[in-house]
Amino acid sequence: MGNRHSRNLEATKEIFFPFTGIGETQATSVALGAHTGILVNANGEYAYGEGYIPWNFSHLVEGKIVLLSYATLTPMNFRVVTDYCPPETAYFLHNSLKNINVNTVLNRVQEANIADALVDLTDSAPLEAENYLGVQVSRQVGQNTNALFLGVRIRYNTPIYAKAP
Repeated sequence: MGNRHSRNLEATKEIFFPFTGIGETQATSVALGAHTGILVNANGEYAYGEGYIPWNFSHLVEGKIVLLSYATLTPMNFRVVTDYCPPETAYFLHNSLKNINVNTVLNRVQEANIADALVDLTDSAPLEAENYLGVQVSRQVGQNTNALFLGVRIRYNTPIYAKAP
């Protein structure tokens, strides 16, 4: 007979945070239909988002950039930079840089996987509970980015019986 009390029960939760910053670039905040985000469609344009990872975060299930494509491209490519850290530490404690390729269709809301960008390049440290997460999307020279970047969606597991700190 198995011991049913030894199972580690987890629930899946999701958070979403929008891109709200454009930095010192020519990127612009744009609405298309009822959607709003940061349009990145020329070299040197950047979109920025900031989020907080909840205290009950156990481990990452999915990390996605949500975008609304302005063109059908096979593939569209863009750069993602992440910085994440707990409070009272340097903002660049953990960081990563990835070039993302995704096949896009004009006017379609799509998601691009950025889970690999949520693991530190230097020490392989993963995203953790109570981290502040900064995400930058950009079009670099030679890339063909042409999209409205809406935000970041994080799906994570949490223990069912987690207690608030």
